[in-house]
Amino acid sequence: MKQGLAVFGFGIAALAAAMPAPARAEGNKFTFARADASAVDYRATRHRAAMSCEQLGRNGGDTAALKVERVPATAQVPEHCRIDGVLKSGAGFQVNLPMAWNGRLYMYGNGGFAGEDAEAPHEQASRDRGLANGFATARTDTGHLAASEPLASFARDRRKLVNHGYRAVHDTATYAKTLAAIFYGTRPRRAYWDGCSTGGREGVMSAQRYPADFDGIVAGAPTLDWSSIMIKGLWDRQALAGSGLSFDKMGLVFKAVIAKCDALDGVADGLIDDPRRCNFDPQRDLPACRDGGATADCFTASETEALRKIYAGPPKGAATPSWLFQTPGSEQPSTLFPFTMMRDGSPDVLSIFAASWMKYIGFKNPDYDPAQFDFASDPARIRGADVLFNPTPDLAAFKARGGKMITFWGWADTALNPQMGIDYYDRVVGRLGLPATQSFYRLFLIPGVAHCGGGYGPEEIDAMTDVINWVEKGITPDRLPARRRSTDGSPSYNRAYCPYPAATRYDGSGDREDPQSYSCAAPPEPAEPAEQK
Repeated sequence: MKQGLAVFGFGIAALAAAMPAPARAEGNKFTFARADASAVDYRATRHRAAMSCEQLGRNGGDTAALKVERVPATAQVPEHCRIDGVLKSGAGFQVNLPMAWNGRLYMYGNGGFAGEDAEAPHEQASRDRGLANGFATARTDTGHLAASEPLASFARDRRKLVNHGYRAVHDTATYAKTLAAIFYGTRPRRAYWDGCSTGGREGVMSAQRYPADFDGIVAGAPTLDWSSIMIKGLWDRQALAGSGLSFDKMGLVFKAVIAKCDALDGVADGLIDDPRRCNFDPQRDLPACRDGGATADCFTASETEALRKIYAGPPKGAATPSWLFQTPGSEQPSTLFPFTMMRDGSPDVLSIFAASWMKYIGFKNPDYDPAQFDFASDPARIRGADVLFNPTPDLAAFKARGGKMITFWGWADTALNPQMGIDYYDRVVGRLGLPATQSFYRLFLIPGVAHCGGGYGPEEIDAMTDVINWVEKGITPDRLPARRRSTDGSPSYNRAYCPYPAATRYDGSGDREDPQSYSCAAPPEPAEPAEQK
């Protein structure tokens, strides 16, 4: 069942050059936004440095390279010591130690194939958020630099592959705690992880492989099954290629989906609470073009067939999970770009990632042509790195030591299927039971939110404050607040979502934008996905 994918006639340099700037990870950009309302005053800095930055440079431990500099205070961040280096494993790191410290370590994760420069704007933003709230901060490049080894090309080196999979985060967290102990005379009393996408995966992997590394973990939209998502990248690109679908047409699809499914959750508000319940059929529910004529307000057979393929996903088998399909509600242009569709028709980010993955990780052949991928037989052939990249659902040790974890996901995420998160959570529950799992690990699904933010739903999510309160005060996050404050006339939202598997349901009266007007209800039965032909 080989399908034509002529769009992948690119070498690695061309693929990397085609990557749009918005594909760079921004992490969880609303972290600490609710600090003022926190039960824990984590901004209180009761610890002081026990030495100068210069002295730390002479006592910083055994690394392959170490650079220490004093960074003066600015309007955004306090005075701190910045330590850059490379661990013996080959992983680059940066640790920042404020002169006045809250006693906690905040480590933030990567995006995509990682290898980011520590001074990239999104890296600086994560660092500054931590420092501004009193934390010592840490990050790693996972053992390679994307500037010299773009996308998945680093995977030719086994050591770098292992570093990226799990080792670099663990080694960096361990060394950051050592540096803090030297600098302050005491180790961090708590350590927190914050990441989305690859950064989310790194957090879940830490909970599974190194349960003592972090007390609290925020894992937004984690890449829990790289291989499957790469298959989706190839499949979606093939489905759209030559179909005639455009951003404008997809906007019409979105309007039709909302018209059909918005009110299923009891309130017509522009959001679909659980898209699995939306039984949308493009061949039935969209206006068909007649007599062979194609216009802006009708859909051709090739357009509806492309949509059907995306909603159905690739053919299912032992190596292609049943959850690998796109739910309705993700057709809005703000959710399509840049992971499913580009306005100019150039390769989208997910297909670029998939092409590189197949060359360097799946088939370990830089000359491999992804156009030759066979969706029936090849999925089983590309899973050699799963053991390095995909966390297992064994979180018993993390639970036993008192760790807490929140995962959240946008239902309109077109990069990483939120059903991947549901599948993982269900497998954890299968091992531990629901009450035991919810005592330390909660999953929240947010309608209308795209990958790690954006979209048309309530993207302002600060799960870190909830994790800190859970770890340090025992306050269980029974709801996850999420907001959208619009300045362009689009809907604004103020909600608080219930943890999976419960559904968040409007009570039928009261202000729709008052979270108290909603209750947690039993989960609904999802609709059956479109049949794969």
